[in-house]
Amino acid sequence: MKRILLIIVLFGIYLGVSADHITLPQKDGHVFSNLHDEYKLVSYFLNTNQKQYYKKLDTENKWEFLFAFWKIQDPNPETEDNEFLLEIITRIKYSNRHFSHFKKGWKTDMGKIYIKHGEPFEILELTNTGSYTKLTQREYQIWKYRISSFLTFLFIDPQQHRDFRLIFRDGDEQEGSWREWRDYLGTDFDAKLLQ
Repeated sequence: MKRILLIIVLFGIYLGVSADHITLPQKDGHVFSNLHDEYKLVSYFLNTNQKQYYKKLDTENKWEFLFAFWKIQDPNPETEDNEFLLEIITRIKYSNRHFSHFKKGWKTDMGKIYIKHGEPFEILELTNTGSYTKLTQREYQIWKYRISSFLTFLFIDPQQHRDFRLIFRDGDEQEGSWREWRDYLGTDFDAKLLQ
């Protein structure tokens, strides 16, 4: 019991997510039966300290940690369903339908951002990077979130297989940007597109 309380304190109140379009029943307090996949999904929402804490746990306590994470995120513990968990399951299904290529969509960069933040406020689908770039004539997309937060993500398709990679982020400190991300867009890239 002390362990679960410690986990609850570590997590705090982390996210508030609307429960639109929920049709799936949840199963035994987690999404995956595989510990590795369950942690990968939960890690999308964890900070560095929480990840380090998790790594020190044995298998049984890792499952307890993950179960506690989902329980803490429940926006209405009085109901039978965990609406946050149901929303995440819905987002995983969407990601698998729309972003799967060489791996399941929920494991891709686009899937990760979609699962964390939901549907973008605006998506700019741009057909080609400009001239004088590291990867010429590549598709890229800019996702903007502007309702409850101000977030911007830029994805590029480096291999031209529709496996878009996140190369720039603004507003989400848990994600990184490629060091030379501008070099992939060309000298004529209009930075105003990121606003």
